[in-house]
Amino acid sequence: MINIEVDQKTVNTMLEKAREKYFLTYSEFSQYLNISKPSIEELLIKNGCPFYKVGTKYLFKRVEIDEFLNDITEGMNNRNNDIKIFTKLNKTADKRLLNAF
Repeated sequence: MINIEVDQKTVNTMLEKAREKYFLTYSEFSQYLNISKPSIEELLIKNGCPFYKVGTKYLFKRVEIDEFLNDITEGMNNRNNDIKIFTKLNKTADKRLLNAF
């Protein structure tokens, strides 16, 4: 028999990671970023934010959302900080969006 000892901090960290949701629904995504659902579609999805369609539901990976937002905000500064002028459109994302709706 193997006896493994794990401290409470490690256990708590592992539990927090297990509780964190892997996929977010549209509503959860909206709450996560504190923006409206139409804004998600207009500002993010049309600019290439990855999503998954399962039946009639749209799901978003939290990790992919964070990476996408990091890519967008990476080039912003105090004069160029409006996501509305983000012009890096991903053609495959546009096709996916058109096929999804």
